[in-house]
Amino acid sequence: MHRALTMTAALLFATPLLAQDETEISINDVPENILDVAINTAPGVTFDRVSIEVENGVSIYEFEARDHNGNHIEIDVTEDGELDEIEMEIDESDLPASVLQTLNDVAPGFEATYIELSVRAGGAEFVYEFEGRIEGSAVDIEIAENGELLFISDDMMS
Repeated sequence: MHRALTMTAALLFATPLLAQDETEISINDVPENILDVAINTAPGVTFDRVSIEVENGVSIYEFEARDHNGNHIEIDVTEDGELDEIEMEIDESDLPASVLQTLNDVAPGFEATYIELSVRAGGAEFVYEFEGRIEGSAVDIEIAENGELLFISDDMMS
């Protein structure tokens, strides 16, 4: 029951945050000030995909690349040229103990297929995002660096 309430509450809070349509664009069409933020945030990488999506009425430029280790990285910059979020693919061995503990507590049997570290709020907030499966069902989980469960959804709810 507690898990169902937690998931319901998480979905209610997350619904307004869902992005609208994403449109792929040429890097040549990105305003220079926005491109500069992305380049300075991830120096040395070559962006292989750029898109725009609208989140809460704000256009976000999403720059995707591979870092020097071959891991996926995404830099999100607002239409005003502010760094919105950095997402970096990481390995399970890089997770803090508090995050692992919460993951094991809320999702026993969870098998991760993708893990990323999301740096938000100008670098003040670290959130670990998980995609994976529990007993064959797709599950997405977000856990703050301190171990607080922020979001959990699964296709068993539908």
